Amino acid sequence: MRLKALIIPIILLVSFSLYAQTDQSQLPYSVSGTVVDAETGRPLQFVGVSFTGMRYATVTNSDGGFTLKSATEPETVDFSLLGYKTVRMVFPKDGTPLKVKMPKGDLTLDGALVIADPYSVLQRAIARIKDNYPKQPELFDCFYRETVQKKNRYVYVSEAVSRMYKSSYFRGGIYADRIAVDKSRIIESSAKRDTLSVKVVGGPVQAVILDIVKNDDLLTAEELSNYALEMDLPAIIGDRLQFAIKLIPINATPYPLYEGVIYIDRETFAFTRFDLNYDMRDKDKVAQSILVSKPVGLRFTPTQVSIRYDYSLSEGISRVSYVRSVMRFKCDWRKRLFRSEYTAVSELVTTDRHSGDIEQISRKESFGGREVLSELAAENYDPEFWKDYNIIEPSESLDKAIVRIVRKTDRN
Repeated sequence: MRLKALIIPIILLVSFSLYAQTDQSQLPYSVSGTVVDAETGRPLQFVGVSFTGMRYATVTNSDGGFTLKSATEPETVDFSLLGYKTVRMVFPKDGTPLKVKMPKGDLTLDGALVIADPYSVLQRAIARIKDNYPKQPELFDCFYRETVQKKNRYVYVSEAVSRMYKSSYFRGGIYADRIAVDKSRIIESSAKRDTLSVKVVGGPVQAVILDIVKNDDLLTAEELSNYALEMDLPAIIGDRLQFAIKLIPINATPYPLYEGVIYIDRETFAFTRFDLNYDMRDKDKVAQSILVSKPVGLRFTPTQVSIRYDYSLSEGISRVSYVRSVMRFKCDWRKRLFRSEYTAVSELVTTDRHSGDIEQISRKESFGGREVLSELAAENYDPEFWKDYNIIEPSESLDKAIVRIVRKTDRN
């Protein structure tokens, strides 16, 4: 299924709330800090942060900040990012924040890598899926966040602690995979001018639906015939050399095609990352794919739809680690001169992986295909919501925006 198959709306409405079903165990061992470029000092976002040899992981926010927690005491912390050398640091037992400086990766090219045939590389990676991905069902703890900005101002934030069940890649198919939400909160602007009853695709189940390796949407001979493939400059992810294959749409289809880059591990031929955008040449077609509903008379114009899906390598197996989608669109009412610009961002990180016997999440517990996170919420607000969980730490701008929204709502 491509993004158009998701029917989990992001809703811009008025209210703020928290929904809680179960509590997770406290994670007593914690490390926090910031990650910057070693040369420029610029904060680095989306850096993979993990405890060496352990299952706990997260990513840095837009300020380069991170918090990572564990049930057992770790020894070292690893940091990895596309184009940079992996950095390993000793876990600070005294709780001192880490200041991590990541140097650019050294890339040594050889002829075979530069002139590799993209079709042959891609076909070999497809043939290796059953070898490179889990053969047994797995259960992950996840943290999910979605935000909506009106121009540069946040008007909506939702966060959820969830579990994700992934069935075997050996048998293929996403239809047995499920997400369950254990705890969530919704924070929304109460200002009438921010209220816009537009529903677009999104939601925690994107980590299931957008699993391109597993869902047989893009990686089929029929679908790939709609694209031209080109070798892009090689890249390094986690100190591992990657083939980079550019995806270029060439045919007209009833749905929007992708354009972007697919990264494939040179040694294992495992898919490492899909970094894709919708082809925006036909905005009406894109709108039909992402828009669930809107008020009569409102004009909805998409300007960007992008998808990033990351897999991480551990013990010789590649697993989903981070998913992010960005939608930018403009809305205006007929007969009005000005358009409002909105940006909807959703991201999910797998923070832990359970071992032992794994039970599938029941249908009753599973987050449904047409459920909306805000509809599960009860009227409550917990300012310490994220601090007890191993998650994507809010950026400073997001943290301040949450406080402002809550204060305005309290006054109302």
